[in-house]
Amino acid sequence: MISLPDRDKLPQGSYSQIGTVLQRRDSYGDGQSLLLFLRDFGPHWVSAPASKTKCRFGGAIEPLIWAEFNLYQSPTRFYLQSAEVKEDFISLRCSARKLKAALKFYKRLSKSLLVGHESNNILTLLWSSMILLKENCPVDIVEYRFTWRLLKETGLAPSLQLCVKCGSRLDAEARWTNDGLICSTCSESEKNLITSENLKSIRVAALVSHEKFIEWSKSEQKPALYKEELKRLVTFFTDWD
Repeated sequence: MISLPDRDKLPQGSYSQIGTVLQRRDSYGDGQSLLLFLRDFGPHWVSAPASKTKCRFGGAIEPLIWAEFNLYQSPTRFYLQSAEVKEDFISLRCSARKLKAALKFYKRLSKSLLVGHESNNILTLLWSSMILLKENCPVDIVEYRFTWRLLKETGLAPSLQLCVKCGSRLDAEARWTNDGLICSTCSESEKNLITSENLKSIRVAALVSHEKFIEWSKSEQKPALYKEELKRLVTFFTDWD
């Protein structure tokens, strides 16, 4: 997680915003430090003071929880005053695969986002991906979609429509390179070939709307394809890791 200079700190005062808990760090006797990903504010480290009798905020400060957080910015730090849970995604905790995927999303964002930098498009992407898991969409396809769209939001996504070498449209089979997909004309090898049918499938997975994805993904019959494509996409995060 990269921090911005102090001059980007929010002005002193009270705030209320919807968001989710990306990380929680417990400190004996002092409560918790929370990395909240907030609409309009982006990620912020927030202090959740301890109570002598019980946790003041209950389940609202568990990772994966989405809530409306009431906060106070003092001259030195951000404090959590109260929180109202909006979505707990408790059903994901009943499935090891879904929970593991959700935690991967949160870990990736915790490592990648700028503290204090508004990232509403990425917050929306995270919410959408969590809903897709809750709707029982295939986990491998949801992971692939999240990863490509996150790369797109940061300007790193490989094009699924144009040859990275000559710029021509990818209408037939293509081949993966370290820089992205190239067309058959530019290719001098059969290695890492992706058929036109599979190319169409990964385009749909990445580009179709949220609502259409739910119906389409449940009828998709090639789960192994997305595991392999996900491995390729992750290499485009090299500069972040």
